[in-house]
Amino acid sequence: MSQHPHDELDDVPPYQAGEAGKHRAPGASGTGGAGGSGLRWIGLLAGFVLLVGAFAYFIVPMLSDSDADTTAEEQDAAVTEEDAAEDGAAEEGETAEAEEPAGPQPASDTETPVQVANYQGVEGGETAMSAELEELDYNVVWKGSWNFEERAETPAVVYPAGSGEAEQALAEELAESFGAETVESHDQASYITLIIGDEYQG
Repeated sequence: MSQHPHDELDDVPPYQAGEAGKHRAPGASGTGGAGGSGLRWIGLLAGFVLLVGAFAYFIVPMLSDSDADTTAEEQDAAVTEEDAAEDGAAEEGETAEAEEPAGPQPASDTETPVQVANYQGVEGGETAMSAELEELDYNVVWKGSWNFEERAETPAVVYPAGSGEAEQALAEELAESFGAETVESHDQASYITLIIGDEYQG
């Protein structure tokens, strides 16, 4: 039986029970576990980065659009409320103007003669009314009692039959200023005449 020269394998101690299959160099340690753990962390980090990117790309723009829509709706609502308030104020102003009577207006014609006749009104009512008309620049030439037919309604305004458009217009103006619903021509009237009754207290 041939004999081999002595080498380092001859100095290896014999295997103990349960050590069969170990062929590692002295001092070597396994690295497989550490490598696998590192790859897992890298994979988790990459997944997290992808999630953050997807959130920034898809979700953030949707939230921004939603905020923009909400702001626009709030602005529209504010504008609508402001317009409604302005409309309400305008309507209230128009209603107030409609409810407030305009009152007697100054005469547009200060030369055409005007008379005042008292029909069953308070004593001296024609004098007080004449003073009011004069303050409004009407040319009052006579005041006294109405001695013609009975009047169903007062105040009323009559003007001479055959009067021109200017006199008729002044009669309409006088009736409007003092709330007379009746404006008509009269055969006995010499001038435009405002007829007052017991509604006028002076």
